[in-house]
Amino acid sequence: MVPEWFWDVLEATRPRLSALEAWLGSQPREVLEEFALAQLEAAEALADFAEGVIVDGDGWSEDSTEDLCLWVVGQGRAFWQRVVTGELGLDEAARAYLGRTPPLPEGTVAWDGVVADPEHRGYQSSAAIVHGVYRTRFGEDLAERLLDA
Repeated sequence: MVPEWFWDVLEATRPRLSALEAWLGSQPREVLEEFALAQLEAAEALADFAEGVIVDGDGWSEDSTEDLCLWVVGQGRAFWQRVVTGELGLDEAARAYLGRTPPLPEGTVAWDGVVADPEHRGYQSSAAIVHGVYRTRFGEDLAERLLDA
């Protein structure tokens, strides 16, 4: 189960990615690792990445499906719950991800993509920023660290 604090952090920092960046930058290594694991757990609850998703007749790759699922998580608990419960199909979420339909529940504002630390350029999403902050602070690749754990 995805911890409540994870959703609280996303909601408290949205729409400013720099606010999430700052929060992550103030946390100990273990919290960054737990944040990344919660993010991945929430994404994996949406789909088996290897199976992909079919959108308008096109089959998506494992990587594209993982990116989509992480994007859904980044939109917050309300949007994620709509997808995880089947109220909104993953293919419909994909259309929102692609900008073909309104992507967010009414009143939700998208992440602004602005980071404070220039070293975090290239990590400018709610899914990636934890990896950039971890690399900057600890000089390690977070994904590799989690695989070794």
